[in-house]
Amino acid sequence: MSGEYPRGFVELFEDFTRDNVTSLNQGSSGGSQDITDKHGGWFGLTTASGATDYAWISGELSWEVDEGHPLIFETRLAVSSTTDFNVSVGFTDDTAEANAIIFTDEAGALVSECADGFAFMVEGDQDLTWQAVAVDTNVDETQVALTLGADIVASTIQTLRMEANPNNSGTVKYFIDGELVSTQTGWFDSGIVFAPGLSSDDRGTSSNVDYDYLYVSAPRS
Repeated sequence: MSGEYPRGFVELFEDFTRDNVTSLNQGSSGGSQDITDKHGGWFGLTTASGATDYAWISGELSWEVDEGHPLIFETRLAVSSTTDFNVSVGFTDDTAEANAIIFTDEAGALVSECADGFAFMVEGDQDLTWQAVAVDTNVDETQVALTLGADIVASTIQTLRMEANPNNSGTVKYFIDGELVSTQTGWFDSGIVFAPGLSSDDRGTSSNVDYDYLYVSAPRS
């Protein structure tokens, strides 16, 4: 052997086939989270009907786009409700429980709970169309409606994927069910270390979001 090893990839693949979620940071306020009994392992984030009820799960701050790219995020999910809910899934630089809901839309204005991040978001009390969202050094980007992708249908499974690279001041490609639906540039800064996160907010109405898996990967630096 030459003494050199393949670079390979750094990967996180959580399939939720066993109750090992304690290996990830987690927090809730009146919400709940647990492994469900669906085939192949699913993880449910459930909210009740309190105005401040939420549930979330995050990974570790271990992913820096310019150190290994493309940085890939993918999850497969199903949302039980079609009204009065918020779901945001993607990358954040803040895993504190106080900032658990990564992105929300307040009366048409994007609100972020992190200084830097990018994600998919849907605000069910407005419409059922996924949005491409980001915040760059505490400045929220203009959210982009992903109208080329399928809207949420209650209890229908969708696959959401992002591929990020540092070109053009941070480029993110958004995919819904395997189809490229948007490419955003100027979406994040170099040198930020991100964590993956899955979050749900009930908006005063109980809801449930089930996740089949969470996958993150990037080349080693």
